[in-house]
Amino acid sequence: MEDGNLIPRRRALSRILSSSAGAAFALGASGCTRKLPPKLDRSYHFLCADAPEITTPGKLIGPDGRSRCGWMRHPLLDLNLEDARFYVVPPLQQSRLKKWEMYYLITPTHYLSFLPAWIGYAAFAEIAVYDRQARTWQNRFHLRGPIPKFPMMRNSNSGITEFAAGKDRLRIEVSGDRRNLTIDFPGFPGGFRAEIKLHHPAGLESICGVHLDNPRRVFYGEKVTSMPAHGSYRIGGEEFPLDPERSWGLLDFGRGYYPLKKFWYWATASGRAEDGAVVGWNLGYGNSSEETTENALFHNGRLHKLGRVKVELDFQDFYRPWRVWSDDGRVDLSFTPENVRFNQLDLGLLYSVGRTALGLFNGSMVLDSGARIAVRDLFGLFEVVDQRW
Repeated sequence: MEDGNLIPRRRALSRILSSSAGAAFALGASGCTRKLPPKLDRSYHFLCADAPEITTPGKLIGPDGRSRCGWMRHPLLDLNLEDARFYVVPPLQQSRLKKWEMYYLITPTHYLSFLPAWIGYAAFAEIAVYDRQARTWQNRFHLRGPIPKFPMMRNSNSGITEFAAGKDRLRIEVSGDRRNLTIDFPGFPGGFRAEIKLHHPAGLESICGVHLDNPRRVFYGEKVTSMPAHGSYRIGGEEFPLDPERSWGLLDFGRGYYPLKKFWYWATASGRAEDGAVVGWNLGYGNSSEETTENALFHNGRLHKLGRVKVELDFQDFYRPWRVWSDDGRVDLSFTPENVRFNQLDLGLLYSVGRTALGLFNGSMVLDSGARIAVRDLFGLFEVVDQRW
């Protein structure tokens, strides 16, 4: 059974976040009362270290309530999360369900992110824009209650997600080989509007991970990189057209019953290697350094599965170079931060603290064929986050 004390804590969190002061506090603070990285003890649940490739379609949760664990090159499984049975009182499961879609856009001038999310006791959306020349952030965070629910696609490869609160609107429609994002956030500083089309052909591979908190409690993640971006976005009175040869879309899609405590390192990027090939990657690990499920390199749309990686950074100075590498030599990347965003929400028993860094990757990675590809000053994201949520 679930810890009964969590329910009043959720109510308190919802009240705090529903206030403007609470929402501002939730977006971050320069100080941090919790140490990073945390000690990854048994309270950070982790199962399924040996994650095989899943190659046949089916359902995420089987008839017996148990789920497979593994990874896929395409989203083959139907996300039948309604069939989960891990609490004695099934309706309590809704309080642990989390759903989100985080889209990232890397352009020569900006880094942008668009997030609609529903987490059982709150619903919210955030638009964030980083100016690469000025190295400054602007964002708009809009929080509302979880009821009524807003439409969210069941699976990542088709459907509609549409967040609306006040005058702010964010709509995502996936159909065929297109992911269409329509955004109108007048509450963003100066206003923000966008019509963005991300090209996702059927052959473009992604990394899909099926993770278990216990055999009956599953969460699912999919990462897509290197999607050419068409369309435009407007910040205030300035319009920015998208050049699909130099503008790339990324997706972090999450659904499921996540563990109460979650920690991760995550490095991702999209762009061109020194030889002109389109590359992207998803690297890091979660509640255990044995986590390998979602480590992958993408080269001209094809996935090259990677194993365990290691991360090194200076927790006393986040602007010093970070590093991600593997003992087998397939990954060797350094990362030079140019901006580090301090994220902190600390309510005692519930918290989310971390550092999201944007900057430049340099180094090399090895394809399945043994060929080594080099990247130089490739823009991307590297973050470390600790949550009890």
